[in-house]
Amino acid sequence: MRILIADDEYLARSSLKSMLEELNLPLDYVGEAANGEEMLAAVRQHLPDVAFVDIRMPRLNGLEAIRRARTVSPCTRWFILTGFPEFEYAQEAIRLGVSTYLLKPVNPEELSRVLQDFIEDHRKQIQTQNRQFERELVALAYGLTSFDLETQDSSIGRFHYLGAAIYIDSHLPETIKAERQTRFCRLLREHLDRHLDLHNRLALFVAPGGELTTTGAWEPRPGSPAKQRVLAYLQAVEQEAQTAADGDLVVTLLTSRACPSYPAYQEQLEQLHKLAPLRLLCGVGKKLELTQLTQEAGLPGAAEISAALLALSRSYQERSYLGYMNAHAGHDRTGLEKTLRTVRKADFRRWSTAMAEFLRRAIHFQAPAPEGDLDGAKAWIQALHNHGERLLSEIPREEIPGADIVNQVVALIDQNYTRDISIGQLAEQLNITPNYLSTLFHKKTGSTFLTYLKRKRLLKAKELLADPNRPVHEVAEQVGYVSVRHFARLFAEQFGCLPSEFRDRFKSPSSAKDSG
Repeated sequence: MRILIADDEYLARSSLKSMLEELNLPLDYVGEAANGEEMLAAVRQHLPDVAFVDIRMPRLNGLEAIRRARTVSPCTRWFILTGFPEFEYAQEAIRLGVSTYLLKPVNPEELSRVLQDFIEDHRKQIQTQNRQFERELVALAYGLTSFDLETQDSSIGRFHYLGAAIYIDSHLPETIKAERQTRFCRLLREHLDRHLDLHNRLALFVAPGGELTTTGAWEPRPGSPAKQRVLAYLQAVEQEAQTAADGDLVVTLLTSRACPSYPAYQEQLEQLHKLAPLRLLCGVGKKLELTQLTQEAGLPGAAEISAALLALSRSYQERSYLGYMNAHAGHDRTGLEKTLRTVRKADFRRWSTAMAEFLRRAIHFQAPAPEGDLDGAKAWIQALHNHGERLLSEIPREEIPGADIVNQVVALIDQNYTRDISIGQLAEQLNITPNYLSTLFHKKTGSTFLTYLKRKRLLKAKELLADPNRPVHEVAEQVGYVSVRHFARLFAEQFGCLPSEFRDRFKSPSSAKDSG
C-alpha cells in the first residue's frame, strides 16, 4: 500500500516515516509534503492508499487539502495528525471521511494498531471488489448477461484490459493432467491475490471452450501503478507457465493487446481462441501475441496443418485408431498427409521444429531427423503413420468412458442449471481437464456446452412462464440469468417472442387453447 505523509514539520515527517519503516508491514512510502498544496500535487501523482495529514499546515490546511484531494483520489484513506486542542475539528473531519486521529507525538503502538486494522479492511475491500469483477466476467463469458445492456450497473466499462488465453498440451492421462492443471491454477491464484489493488482487477477462470483465461484490468488514471501491477501479474503467469512445462506437458500463453474497452478485449479473446491451433506452428511453450498468430494464419496450409495435428492428437489421446488415421490420411484434400505434401519446403522446415515440440508433448512422438536433401515432409508422414500403428496397439489403453462422462455432465447440468455453472466446475468434479470435456461434450452431443446450457435454461423458462402470474424477472433469476433484459433478448431470439408475450398467452382459457 502506498503511503503519503503531509506535515509542515520536517522532524514530524521524519519521525513518522521512521516508525512506519520499523513496523515491517506491506507499505510503500511514496512521498511527503510540507504544506497543503504540495500534498494535493503528491496525491495527484501517486494516488496513495493512505495519507497522514497534519491539520495545521501553511498555504492550505489539512482539512481543506483533504476536501480537494478526495475528488482526485476517492479511495485514499485519511489519517489526521493533530494536537489535543484541535479536536474541535472532529465533526468536519468525520464529514470528510477521515478514518481516525493520531495524537502528536505519535505513539508507535497506536500507529501499528491503526495500520493493522486498515490493512485488514483494505485487503477485504480489494478482494470483495475483485470477486464481483470476476463474477461479472464469468457471467458475460457464459451468456448470463451482456455488456451493452449492463454497463450502467457494472464497473466493467471503466477499465482498460489485457489478458491471455492459456492452453495446456500433454499426452498424460486425463486424471494426471487435471491434477497438474489444478496445481497450476492454484499458483496463478496466489500471484493474482498478491498483485491486486483498489485500482486494478484480475480474473482467472475456465472459458466455455475449455481453455483457461486470465484477465487484467486497470483504471486509466495518471500516476496510478495499477497497469504496472497487471503487467507484473501477467509476467508471473508467464514464469509459472514455463516452470510447469516438462517433457510430458507444455503451457502456451496467447496474449491480447491492451484494449481501451471490454468489447474490444472480448473481440481479441475470440480471435485468439479461433487462431489457437496455430500455436502448433508458432511454437508451444511460449508467449504468443495475436499479431504473430494472424501472420501465420495467412500462410498457405497453416490452418489445415494445425487443425489436422490437433485432430490427430485428440484421436491418439482417446485411443481412436480410426480417428488417428483419418486425421493422418484424410480424404479428398484434407488430412495431414495431403496438406504436408503441398506446403512450401521453406515453411515446412520452419514449422517442423515447432510441430515436433507439440507432438512430443501431445502424443509422445519423436520427430525424424533431417535426411540430407530428401523431402522432410515424406519422412514425417511415414513416421506419424508408424507411430499410430505401433503406439495405439502397444500402449495400454486408459479407460475413458466418453459416453458415460457426457451423461454425467448432462445430469449435472439438469441439476444445477439455475446456478453459476461452468465447464471448469464440472471438469473438476469429474477429475478431467476442461478442454477435454469441452471437446468430448461437443463430439458426443453435437452441441457446445454453452449452447446446450442456454437451451436447457430457456426451455425451463418457457415451462415456468406457463404460469401467467409469475413475474418475468423471477423466471430469469430461477433459470440462472443475471440480467432480465439479456434473458428477454435470448428468449426472443430462441422462440420469436418476448417472455412477457409468451406468458400472456396463458392468461385466459381461450388464449391457452390457441397457444396449443
